Amino acid sequence: MIGELVERWHRGWITADGLTSEYRDGHLVVHVNRPHRQYEWIATDEAEVAALARIVAASREPNWLSVPTDAPGQVVAEVEAAGLVVARPDETFMRRDLAGHPAPEPPAGYVVEVRRNPVIGVRVLADGEEAASGLMAVVGEDAVAHRISTEEAHRRRGLGSVVMGTLVREAVRDGARTGLLFSSTEGVHLYRKLGWEKISDLVVARNGVSA
Repeated sequence: MIGELVERWHRGWITADGLTSEYRDGHLVVHVNRPHRQYEWIATDEAEVAALARIVAASREPNWLSVPTDAPGQVVAEVEAAGLVVARPDETFMRRDLAGHPAPEPPAGYVVEVRRNPVIGVRVLADGEEAASGLMAVVGEDAVAHRISTEEAHRRRGLGSVVMGTLVREAVRDGARTGLLFSSTEGVHLYRKLGWEKISDLVVARNGVSA
């Protein structure tokens, strides 16, 4: 079940970021093509984690491994045993039925800008300057949120909720029914407040190769 949802999430992620992916010997690999992360391997079956970790550890270029899991402690032990460095041990894989998603209006002094190309992009502006932003890619009936952020000077004003609500409203217009996202530790509180539920924990590790 988790594996299917991970594959659906990945299709939205690569759409949002303009990336490509492939299967190597049955393993899902995304070509991120950044200096510090050339490829990201995504585990869709916890039984393959140890083998995947060894592949990533042996790579000659900067490679990362993301593992959605219900046993994060065990996964951390497995990837470290293979020689990987755990970069983010406590992220969260989340989803939500998009019907009825909260969509608050921006507070006074802020305006919302929506762009499509075709990924949905939302910016919240204050005096013409970006205060918060986010992306959402719709693939079939799934909507994947990506790069949700609020500038430090504008935090604690509900702008994250404004961004998410606007993205979801636009995604529903495009036929989306289910939302999926990978959340940082800092973002979980926001998403839970908006009714998103945890699917699993998420462990992210990398090899020791420098760019």
